[in-house]
Amino acid sequence: MVSMMLDLIGGRRTLYGLVVGFVVGLLVGWLIIGWGIAPVTWENAAPVDLHPDYQKVFVSFVSDSYSIHGNAKVAQAVLSERWEQKELEKVIAELKAEAADEAQVQRLDALAQALNLSTAAGVEPAPTPAAKESTLVASLVPLCGTFLVIVAVVVIAWLIMRILRGRRGAGEEGALISMQDAISPEMAEVVPSAGTVLGHFITSYALGNDHYDDSFSVETDGGEFLGECGMGIGETIGVGSPDKVTAFEVWLFDKNDIRTETKVLMSAHAFNDESLRSKLAPKGEPVLSGPGEVVVLETASLQVTARVTEMEYGDAGMPEESFFSRISVELVASLKPGGSEIEMEPLA
Repeated sequence: MVSMMLDLIGGRRTLYGLVVGFVVGLLVGWLIIGWGIAPVTWENAAPVDLHPDYQKVFVSFVSDSYSIHGNAKVAQAVLSERWEQKELEKVIAELKAEAADEAQVQRLDALAQALNLSTAAGVEPAPTPAAKESTLVASLVPLCGTFLVIVAVVVIAWLIMRILRGRRGAGEEGALISMQDAISPEMAEVVPSAGTVLGHFITSYALGNDHYDDSFSVETDGGEFLGECGMGIGETIGVGSPDKVTAFEVWLFDKNDIRTETKVLMSAHAFNDESLRSKLAPKGEPVLSGPGEVVVLETASLQVTARVTEMEYGDAGMPEESFFSRISVELVASLKPGGSEIEMEPLA
């Protein structure tokens, strides 16, 4: 059922799903979590890690403190950590250019002398409104670039999927013909000749496969998903390992129908046991399994013909003909006449 839902919302397009998952994960992880819910926080930052404006404030405080206490070692210890000499000279030069009075200039000169710094470092002019605007634009460039990359990835993935779908459609037309040729003569006799073959599948079970559950996608030659069919374990009997399967469910899902058609393929023991038949009745119509037995399932627009090609019972201390040791079933999915406007090659 999970696979049915996956097909309904977009089909089994692995590449497309990976790309969409990547983009969604990037947006959720980076934008929502990284910026909104749990943004990065700084702890134990050094003065050099501060914003340039706060660097100036910090250096100004140090110059004021040095002018009062005159302790050059403290000033060197505070400002020398991870701070390159040229960057510190630039900060002091900018503070001198912005100084409100000569006294502040003298305090900054004294601090520079204590730190063995040059006081003649060039000072860049204060940023104009145009410069501030260009800085804002520059800060937005990485974000816009990332967004464009995401869009480009989605577009490229979409183009790749279009190309692959085109190749797939071209390849499936030939595969459909060979598939029809591969249908056994016995099955060709029971499959409606007026129908359009959509899929030909073989499923096999062997004792010990306790998780047996085969499903097959029913699609047009253009890749349009129409439904699914398959076979899985319906009921077991007895105890111990491996499970002893006494009935299988053969099913057909049609996306255009509100229900899933199911029939129960039973062992002779289960078919003749009233309690087991009553128990399995809600799952679907009971059918006695046997070599050559044909089961037909129909929905609004699809039909699946299932034929038991080989079968063998087990005999491990259980009632006679009560569980399967192996079974193989051939399934042919076809479009019912009038069930769709899709044009495909009819079964010869």
